[in-house]
Amino acid sequence: MRFLDDARFFEQHIGKKIFPGSHVRQTTQPLVEVRHERSHNWLRTTLIPWVSASSNVPEHDLYNLQTCISEIFNNINDHSTQDVGSIFAQWYPKEKRVMLSVADFGTGIPNAVRSVDPELSDPAAIMRAFEECFSSKSSPRNRGLGLFDLQQNIVGRFGGIVTVYSLEGAVTFSDFQGSVIRREYDVEGYCPGTLIDIELSTDRIEITSVERESFEWI
Repeated sequence: MRFLDDARFFEQHIGKKIFPGSHVRQTTQPLVEVRHERSHNWLRTTLIPWVSASSNVPEHDLYNLQTCISEIFNNINDHSTQDVGSIFAQWYPKEKRVMLSVADFGTGIPNAVRSVDPELSDPAAIMRAFEECFSSKSSPRNRGLGLFDLQQNIVGRFGGIVTVYSLEGAVTFSDFQGSVIRREYDVEGYCPGTLIDIELSTDRIEITSVERESFEWI
């Protein structure tokens, strides 16, 4: 309860804190709602600098992480009937590990996938959504690569873990000797919309000394 209070969970949802003196912990990026129109700027100016300062990984080496989370917000806007997502992050300094959660209260991945493949169960529909070039829309802005790139970068490149919960299904993507392992399962209870958990060991991120090229318009 104190952890949730420090993370501003109750302040956001019921309008007040539970415990006197509750405050955001240095290792916490508090729960916030971010609209799609400002999500990319918020990631660039708030979340990524916080991850960088916590982990000592230069911001330019977190570009792929920023891109993956940007695509999650694009998917929320494109497929969930919502334009806002909730995001929360926690840094574990002793383990050099960051965990991020992004959620929405849209229609859910299975319902979106079943608009084109109606026979799939909730877990199977989540698996289908992560296939390369799959999209439930005829003209996706990222050609169906957003979720596929999420698993390829977070799991394949960084050896992290991605778990997706939606409706009554869940899928976990993890690394095993350089390959992405997928485990689908039914969950107890019900997750309205979609929740994506990302677990990343920052010492698996390659540190480079050269920033990406910036372009100056004259």
